Amino acid sequence: MMGPQVEVHTGAQATNFFHSVYLDKELCIGCTTCVRRCPTQAIRVRNGKAHIAEERCIDCGECIRTCPKGAKKWISDPLAVMGGYDIKIALPAPSLYGQFGADTSPDLVFMALRDIGFDEVFDVAWGAARLGMATKEYLKEAGPRPAISSACPVVVRLVQLRFPSLIPHLVHLRPPFEIAAKELRQRLILKLAEAGDDPVAGQRMTSAEQLHIGVFFISPCTSKVTAIRNPLGYEKTEVDAVFSFQDIYSPLKKAIQKRKATALKSYSELDTEPMFKRIEGLGSGFGWARSDGELEALNVPGAVSVDGIDNLIALLEEIDNGKLGDIPYIEALACPGGCVGGPMVVANPHVARTAIKAVSVNQRTKQGSGILDETTGAGALQPGCEELEGLGWDAELPPKPVMVLDRDLEKALAMAQKLEELTAGLPGLDCGACGAPDCRALAEDIVKGEAELDDCIVRLRKKTADL
Repeated sequence: MMGPQVEVHTGAQATNFFHSVYLDKELCIGCTTCVRRCPTQAIRVRNGKAHIAEERCIDCGECIRTCPKGAKKWISDPLAVMGGYDIKIALPAPSLYGQFGADTSPDLVFMALRDIGFDEVFDVAWGAARLGMATKEYLKEAGPRPAISSACPVVVRLVQLRFPSLIPHLVHLRPPFEIAAKELRQRLILKLAEAGDDPVAGQRMTSAEQLHIGVFFISPCTSKVTAIRNPLGYEKTEVDAVFSFQDIYSPLKKAIQKRKATALKSYSELDTEPMFKRIEGLGSGFGWARSDGELEALNVPGAVSVDGIDNLIALLEEIDNGKLGDIPYIEALACPGGCVGGPMVVANPHVARTAIKAVSVNQRTKQGSGILDETTGAGALQPGCEELEGLGWDAELPPKPVMVLDRDLEKALAMAQKLEELTAGLPGLDCGACGAPDCRALAEDIVKGEAELDDCIVRLRKKTADL
């Protein structure tokens, strides 16, 4: 998938990290743009090339968005992996429906996904609607306030890394794509048990376990790729692979255009009748693709929405400082405008946001609750259901402090003192010319043996002038 000049930080190392964001050294010109934009100071420029510190990276994709040379890229699964499964199920993120314009209905996207090779389609919007109901129940319980939405993996990793004291504030519920994937598998097993047939090959089946079922999440976001490889707050994912919007956009758009040209717009015109028809009435679930959509679904008085990584950090800093305790809930989204602004999207996020809003409004007028659908089998949930079983986290989310200078406490204290002395002696301009994001970061690199004092261009110029 990538050439020999690509630097990838994967789980093969002892620290067991996986990252969906990586650096293509061939394209990097060492301009420090990414250094200044990284929210966790995970990037340095050394010897004319950027380096990503895997223990600091949260896969937010800011470097992908801002790199002028496209040297920051993402890893996702190739579409070819579908070939290894008997039943191939698409799990499209709600924001996918905003990529093709307001004149493309969800039904068209649903059917086009089947046209390009998926046997079934199940909307992540269902998982979002279900999570909204579960969140309302969650907020009835006592706990630190404000509660912070954990639907965005970047938010969870940012809290884990920079604001560990706020981990109890996170809503300890699984993200929409995991909830939808789990529900889908339950419904599929029941459907196959009822039919007793392999819907693909037409062979008699004795058990659903005899089929190799593949659940493929179609994602706008690098952080969700990482969250599926390394789950946050839960041990096992229900997703088998992740496809990016950019990888699936071209074949999907061609299939949509073909259906528009031939006026094939109804389920009866599909080659095979799907086991799962598209669930109507998921307006609240589709709304989660954009900022404020979650708040509209929850309708929690006094709740606040924040999007964009800089705005998010500023808000978390206030909460960490003991402020904003009177706010009950925060919809927290790292990407500008919400998931429609993810680093792997295709459409302009502002245009996509408008399209998603129209889809959400339209779906609210449809018949059916969107959660209770008698035609889709087991696992359907009554609106207002108070059970959270199976939706919550089942693993501890530990803090991940990155400012660990040395495991030996005595050495760490000496290094910390040296760090303060170095910081005081640096110019304090935070210009980034040294390859570090600010003067304190350079001082940290120096005490860790990863940089030198003369890397500071301002100080070096003064030293040269004095000589």
